[in-house]
Amino acid sequence: MEYLSNLKKAVKTLRKNRDKSILVCTHIDTDGLNSRIILEKVLERLNISAEFLFLRQIDYETIDEIPFEHDLIIFADLGSGQIDLIKEKLFEIKKNPHIIILDHHIVSNEKIPENIINVNPHNDGIDGGKEICGAGVSYLFAKVCNPRFTDLAKYAVLGAVGDVQNLEGNLIGLNKDVILKDAVEFGDIIISPDLQFYGKHTRPLFTSIKYFTDVRTDLTDNDSRIINFINMVNKKHGTNILPKNYLCELTFHEKKIIGTEFLHKCSRYLPITWRIHLPKVIFGESYELKSEEFKTSLKNLEEFSTCINGCSRYDEYSVPLEVLKGDRDKNYDKMLKMLKKHKKNLASAMDFLKNDVEIIQKDKFQYFEVDKNAIKGNIVGIVAGMSYSIEKVDWTKPIFAVSEMNNGYKVSARCPKLLSFAEDINLASAISYASKKVGGSGGGHKFACGAHIPKTRDFVKYLEEKL
Repeated sequence: MEYLSNLKKAVKTLRKNRDKSILVCTHIDTDGLNSRIILEKVLERLNISAEFLFLRQIDYETIDEIPFEHDLIIFADLGSGQIDLIKEKLFEIKKNPHIIILDHHIVSNEKIPENIINVNPHNDGIDGGKEICGAGVSYLFAKVCNPRFTDLAKYAVLGAVGDVQNLEGNLIGLNKDVILKDAVEFGDIIISPDLQFYGKHTRPLFTSIKYFTDVRTDLTDNDSRIINFINMVNKKHGTNILPKNYLCELTFHEKKIIGTEFLHKCSRYLPITWRIHLPKVIFGESYELKSEEFKTSLKNLEEFSTCINGCSRYDEYSVPLEVLKGDRDKNYDKMLKMLKKHKKNLASAMDFLKNDVEIIQKDKFQYFEVDKNAIKGNIVGIVAGMSYSIEKVDWTKPIFAVSEMNNGYKVSARCPKLLSFAEDINLASAISYASKKVGGSGGGHKFACGAHIPKTRDFVKYLEEKL
């Protein structure tokens, strides 16, 4: 397979340049941060010195931030889609460093020069949106460096969950067969069947049901009906589940009962053709770190990822990085404070969206526009995903959020998981097409993606064309 061959070439290139100037560039989200820590630990164990740089993205503006004078540059969790920009920049500055790309995003249609090794499973038909993430590719790189580095697998599993590669309830492909297998065998990760409610260790069951947005029912954001629903389940099945119980406190039997009754409730609100997909958004697997404490923000990998994003979205990359390395004192406390601030910002943004923003309905999608002081670009994508709990948002359509920035506009697109299964919508394709048409760039996953555009004129028209 090409990616395996390229992995071996990449490791050989690293070893040849071990005494030269090396730069490692990684993305800033959960996947990128875990790519970074994997590569940090690999280089440290191989006694290789390197500089590290976080990149929010690679585009015509940010590429000037990359110091290409190094002898070897490694890009992780980005780079495959920007090979054209990298080539242009190297030609412009007349530099020819060795470049290794460890990525899982769609590869740009470019002829790759000899000095660039693009390690990307997409080249072998492996879906980088579902089967492996950037941290996963970085982990495979680590294993080629030394097969005994399996203690690093847990970071790649966290990267995959942070990248929502367990979209259908569980990890698949290389994530499951190689990376998760290594993490479980090493003793770092615990797998268990569970409900796909968010907040297993940090929220009461009541709250998890309240903000479930993949199907809108009469329970959505309705306190009294949720309590009545739980009481009905107890009366019918002889259980004693309390609304204040955390999901992690329930037995497997109790979870199965709650999940089954919730599935029956949701199915009444769905088109018949959608119902076959419903179990995938209610039942699945939970991935937890064995070493972390019960009912803390780091136990469950989805919640750990939220903590990381609560820092990285505000440019505080060192905090989650130190927590990933094991700091459970100073940086962990700071992470929790930042998470609290992040949640407060989201709550304020949701209130503003609910009361002061018009949701514009189109035939195949909906969208809203806000200025930079109302909802900032760093959280507008999360707000778009949360918006499905608001009644004026149509939960059966994708939503596009447009936020004004200092140098253009940030666009984020989201749709409920169930909608992406039932209608096979590809938001990444649509946003990539529309953003290029107006002089911007964008991409991502089918159900969650983003773009930066210089102007909003005609953008919606091109979305309509593609969707």
